[in-house]
Amino acid sequence: MSKQTDFSFIRYSNCWEDTNILLDALEINEHKIGLSIASAGDNTLAMLAHNPEKVYAFDLNKTQLYCLELKIASIRNYNRAKTLKLLGVIDCKNRQELYRNISNQLTSEARAYFDINPDIINNGIIHIGKFDRFLRMFGKSIVPIICKKADFQKFARLNDTKEQERFYDEKIRTRRYRALFKIYFGAKVMGKFGRDKNFYKYVDKNDKKESGNDIEARVRYGVTHSVNRTNPYLNYIAFGNYTDESLPYYLKRENYYKIKANLNKIELIYGDLLAINNLSFDFFNLSDIFEYMSEKDFRRNIHQLNKLANKGAIIAYWNQQNKRYIKNHRFIFDQEKSQKLFSENQSWFYRDFCVFKKISNR
Repeated sequence: MSKQTDFSFIRYSNCWEDTNILLDALEINEHKIGLSIASAGDNTLAMLAHNPEKVYAFDLNKTQLYCLELKIASIRNYNRAKTLKLLGVIDCKNRQELYRNISNQLTSEARAYFDINPDIINNGIIHIGKFDRFLRMFGKSIVPIICKKADFQKFARLNDTKEQERFYDEKIRTRRYRALFKIYFGAKVMGKFGRDKNFYKYVDKNDKKESGNDIEARVRYGVTHSVNRTNPYLNYIAFGNYTDESLPYYLKRENYYKIKANLNKIELIYGDLLAINNLSFDFFNLSDIFEYMSEKDFRRNIHQLNKLANKGAIIAYWNQQNKRYIKNHRFIFDQEKSQKLFSENQSWFYRDFCVFKKISNR
C-alpha cells in the first residue's frame, strides 16, 4: 500500500464483499483459527456465527479497527434492536447516549476518535465511510438522472432473476445510465471520491480505462444470477440503508446472538500481513488487499502467507480491477469452487473471487 494513502478516517463502514460466499469458501468450524482483514468488521463478525476457535482481525488503518471495536461493544452489551439503532440501520434520537453507555469498553484511542468526531455516532456509523457515502450518493443523486427513483427501488425489491433482467434492460440500463455509470464508477471519479487514487497505482492502464464498463458488465451479470430483494449491497444503494429483508449477515436475527456468544474469540491486530508473527491459521479472509500492491510486494506477501498458513488452510480473496493470482506450488487454486461461488456473488464490484488451499509445507 502506498505510504501516501490517508488512513486518518474510516474508508469503509460496511463490508462490500459478499459474506455468504466467503463463509461457504472458508469452511469454518470450532477447531479452526482464522485471520481476517478487519475493514468495517462485518465479515469478521460473521465468522463468529460459525464458532471458530479464534479469529484475528488485522488492518493497517486504525480507524477501521475503531469501527470494528464499536460494533463489538454494541453487540456485546445491547440487544439486536439497540445495535440496529446505534449503528444507523434504524432511526434513533439518542445515539450519543447509547454510545456513552459502552464507550468505556473501547480502547482509549478509539474512544478519543469517536469523542472528537461526534457526527460519526450521531449519523450512524454505517453511513460514515468514504466508500459508503459514495454509493449512497449514487442512489440519491445519480439514479434520479438516469431513471425514476421509484423504478430503481422497485427493481431492488424484485426476487426473480428473469424479471430482474427484463426490468434492468427496459427500465434501468438506458444509454444515459451506461454513460453516467461509466464515469461515476470509473477509476478517476471513484478513485477520488469513493476509494483512493493510490489504490489504482498498480492497475494496468487499459483495465483502469475500462473500469466503469467492467463494473457495469458485472452488475448486469449479477442481476441475472442473484435475487435483488435480499441483496444488502444493492438495497443500501437504492434506499440509502438496509431493509428488513436485506440486512448484512452479522445483523440478521438468526446470526446476531450466535455472534454475541463468541465475541471473546476475536482479537484485533494493528498492522499489515507482513507484521503478523508467531501465529498460524486455518483460514484467511484477505478481502482485496493484493489489489493495492506491486508485484514485488505481492510476492513478499505470498511468502508471508506461506509462513502463516497451516497445511490445509483455505485462503479467500477478491480481485477488483487488478489481477493477482497466487503462483506457488504450496497452494492450489480451487477453480471449480471459486467460479461456482462467484456465480452466486451479490456484491457486483469485483472481477473475481479466488479460493486457494495450502497443500504442502515444502
